[in-house]
Amino acid sequence: MSALEDRLRDTYRALADTVDPAGIPDLTVGAEPRATGPMRLVSALAAAAAVALVAVLTTIPAGISTSHHAHAVKTGAIPAASAPAFTVVDRGSALAVYLTRTGVRVATLAAPARQRFELVASGGTARSFLAATGLAGSACHAYFYRFELSATGKPSALTFLRSVPGSLPTAVAAIPGGGSYAYSTVHCDHAPPNGEIGISGQAGNRTWVYDEGDDYAFSLAATGDGHTLAFSLAAPSGNMLLNTNSAARTVGGASRILQSVPASVTLAISHDGQTLYACAATGPAVTLAAYSTATGAQIRVLHQWPGQELTCQISLDPTGRFLLAAVMPNVRQGWTLIGVDLRTSAPVTIPIRATLPYLGSQLAW
Repeated sequence: MSALEDRLRDTYRALADTVDPAGIPDLTVGAEPRATGPMRLVSALAAAAAVALVAVLTTIPAGISTSHHAHAVKTGAIPAASAPAFTVVDRGSALAVYLTRTGVRVATLAAPARQRFELVASGGTARSFLAATGLAGSACHAYFYRFELSATGKPSALTFLRSVPGSLPTAVAAIPGGGSYAYSTVHCDHAPPNGEIGISGQAGNRTWVYDEGDDYAFSLAATGDGHTLAFSLAAPSGNMLLNTNSAARTVGGASRILQSVPASVTLAISHDGQTLYACAATGPAVTLAAYSTATGAQIRVLHQWPGQELTCQISLDPTGRFLLAAVMPNVRQGWTLIGVDLRTSAPVTIPIRATLPYLGSQLAW
């Protein structure tokens, strides 16, 4: 597993430093983003997984009805009226900070000595972010950090959160409000349990081990109360629906599979926990859509790209109003970024070009 991760990381990180955002047109709100041609990126790591699943992990105590929980959290109107000012992109050796509106890079944040960035995510509040790193050499160690941006986009120093020796980071996410965060790691040895999902902070301090030796999440997303984590799961056991129970010690025991939601490498979930956002091939197009977490039924289509085999990453901004999506036409081209205002359904084109690894989350608002 470690060797595969290293080869994937090195290949795509080498491409990441070749992209220049200069010369890309200004942002327009309400305009349709440019369509791109499809080409499948074949990943040796992804090929090792038999099937991709969409799972929801609920971190509430045993005995509480999960059907009641799905409707218990209500949110008021979100006051934000425009997309976040900055977009952060993971380039491996550093994180790059861009002005969302113009695509101009305004700052970089270097990785700690002998480490490389693997993941970046929203920190749950405006201009706060989480990041995960691994060791640059052959040694295996996962590190998780938090940092903030100033009003001009200048990043603060990294604040250390935790480390997991003998593991690689596969996902990190903040609970909205920034008081807690969730993370996923995979062990570098092959003896199951081969990794874990954890949560830390005001929402609790728990870990769940993966049931299978080659299971792990490529993304995590949290509801506003931190009781539900949505994630993409690679599993050889096929689609299944499991009862959620946070008292369980394993990911499988604490999760249920939304069988009717198309497989999506990364996911996002609404603050109230009622809507899941996924991006996957559906018929002749790749569809970014909203789904019910209660039934798995599609609620609405947010955007579509022509072709059947594009790859995309998605994540929410801290307010839960704006969805950030990145689509890759092929391995030699940068990802095309767009945003969606979930209140009005208006697309927001983002003039930032970046080459990202195939798996995980490498951009955030």
